[in-house]
Amino acid sequence: MNHLFKLILTGTALSILVFLSVSFISFLTQINPIHYYATNETYRLDIGFPFKFYEQFFLSGSRIPNSGWHAENLLLDCFLTWITIAGLYVFINVKKSKK
Repeated sequence: MNHLFKLILTGTALSILVFLSVSFISFLTQINPIHYYATNETYRLDIGFPFKFYEQFFLSGSRIPNSGWHAENLLLDCFLTWITIAGLYVFINVKKSKK
């Protein structure tokens, strides 16, 4: 039981790192200045994969950004990342230890 607890704890730490990395990459792809200046599109920042949990936008004619969080999407993204990464990590290590 102690070994399984360590595997889940390590898988949880890995899933946190993956979640932060994916969120940062989705942020970086949004702040590409070449794309922003090359189009007539208004500035918009959406963070989150697969579900958008943060957005920042400008209303027409406004110079002050508006933003909003979607807490349910944030929790869903965290849960999906944890299930995927921690589950795969535990599954692979349990299978390795049985060989």
